[in-house]
Amino acid sequence: MAESKASVAVTIQKNGIAVVRMQRGDNRINNEFVRAFNDCLDQVEKASSCKGVVTTGEGKFYSNGLDTDWLATIDSDTMANFLRSLVELLLRLLTFPLPTVAAINGHCYAGGALIAFATDLRVMNSQRGWLCFNEVFINRRFGQFNIKYLQAKINPARTLHRAIVFGQRFTGPEAEAAGMVDNAVAPPIVLQESQRLLQAWIGKEGFPRESLHNMKLDLYADAIKEVHAPSKL
Repeated sequence: MAESKASVAVTIQKNGIAVVRMQRGDNRINNEFVRAFNDCLDQVEKASSCKGVVTTGEGKFYSNGLDTDWLATIDSDTMANFLRSLVELLLRLLTFPLPTVAAINGHCYAGGALIAFATDLRVMNSQRGWLCFNEVFINRRFGQFNIKYLQAKINPARTLHRAIVFGQRFTGPEAEAAGMVDNAVAPPIVLQESQRLLQAWIGKEGFPRESLHNMKLDLYADAIKEVHAPSKL
């Protein structure tokens, strides 16, 4: 029997940009997804030639959030360990020692949106797909770590309130107008524009990894303090 492809894979390009691609349908987040994503980030960190990272999905979805079907089958200890590992992945992305961009090719919901906002920059499909934190509709809560870093990413507070409390769905153009994404572009060029935007910040030499990592640690210190406190997603 042929092995199924990994839920997340990475390609490190000659231009020094790594493309981390979520590639299993609607890219629901479970233990295997988190392990595969971390494996990709490990490969990126080991590649000294890498200067930046783009995360993206395939087809209609960037990521549709947590794998609720799988969550319904696991016990409380497995659930707690999974949520902890997801928070650690989000923290890793938030403070990654390279510049990061989310190329939001399609629907980006809940946990998928948390991944997108853990990156430094965002480019979104202008014609198809919603950006949405729909937790309010499925009776799930955000941990304080997530709340704190989203407060740093989504401004003004009115936009954050509508996004988190009301679960507003944003199209690409609406997300761009609200300052939630940097650019909204036609579907065929989402990945291309993401790499162009990243390259514009990287320049010829890129950022010193340790310095960039430390700067992110300092900027998001209030959120990072919450990682060791009890939390819920």
